[in-house]
Amino acid sequence: MSLPGDGTSQVGAATVDVTPPAGLAMSGFLARTSRATGAHDPLTVRAVTVDGTAVVTVDACGLHEDTCRRIRERLRGEVADAVVAATHTHGGPAVVPGRLGGPVDPGHLRLLEDACVDAVRTALHHARPARLRFGSGADPGVARNRRRHGGPVDSALPVLVWTDETGATVTILTAYACHPVVLGADNTLWTADYPGVVRRQLELAHPGAVAVFLTGCCGDANTGHSADASTLRASDTRTYGACERVGTAVAQAVLDTRTCPVEGPVGARSAELDLERLDGSSWTGRVSVLDWCGIRLVALPGEPFAATAMALRCAAPDPLAVFGYADGCPGYFPTREEYALGGYEVEQAHLYYGARAAFAPGSAERLGAEALRLLGLSG
Repeated sequence: MSLPGDGTSQVGAATVDVTPPAGLAMSGFLARTSRATGAHDPLTVRAVTVDGTAVVTVDACGLHEDTCRRIRERLRGEVADAVVAATHTHGGPAVVPGRLGGPVDPGHLRLLEDACVDAVRTALHHARPARLRFGSGADPGVARNRRRHGGPVDSALPVLVWTDETGATVTILTAYACHPVVLGADNTLWTADYPGVVRRQLELAHPGAVAVFLTGCCGDANTGHSADASTLRASDTRTYGACERVGTAVAQAVLDTRTCPVEGPVGARSAELDLERLDGSSWTGRVSVLDWCGIRLVALPGEPFAATAMALRCAAPDPLAVFGYADGCPGYFPTREEYALGGYEVEQAHLYYGARAAFAPGSAERLGAEALRLLGLSG
């Protein structure tokens, strides 16, 4: 862990285009069996490095924990720690062996892993002194609880902006908890969904910067339709025009956010824990906390629900950016009270994830407890 000296950190950012050719299997919807017919907008890998710690995002529905582990191992000795997260777009290729549709193209998976490593190395190579400004944005108002009317939605919009000594923006990072499923199962074009619009709008406002979007704890949130509505039937609310409106609303909320200088140490810590499924099997997940100059990023695996992030934020005295889909995506993590309500996320989704059973009640709470421990807020 480094300590602040003059208030600057060595910050780098990079983007690698990983848009596949048409013809590969897509991931995200059980109802969609046709392969991609082309590209609407580019799929990318994006990396931000801060004093030798890294966050990498991938435009994919999910990533296998083995994929993330291989990427971290290849970067060993170059960064102290790295978190590899999917944006959870449902307009990307199948890249999780045994889960979330397929088949997985092994050549593209190798390309994706190489791109993650290359993005971090490029960010490190171009890292320069930068200072962090932070702000909490207003709720863009586009996320809805998709399981029950009035259910929890995490409206937090953390905004992190690093600027170099000339005043130029190196990178702007935000997180928002809303499923990237504006486009439905009838879409057969590669797309980053609304996060791609957010990033494009932020980069237009900050020329030369790399914009990074982290998908928050949105296992139970999207723009206002049930998971069962993801059929092949076209909907006038799930179009590229709607995607543009959603992404623009989020981007504008970010751009309207007042940010202030922050300082603090930089560091990272992580822990693994075994989580049980209802059939008695288990899965080992990774929880990470990054300290970035007084702002802490909490990275959780899989698809956590909004209440998990909200509980963490209530317990923490300092600002948090909480996101899911990090270092492995094995399924949904509903909070304990959601099990009695049933529904797709509790009763059916594990089948698309290639598992015999859903995670047992209490798994989300264990992830939250581990995050609190890493944050130094519990024993």
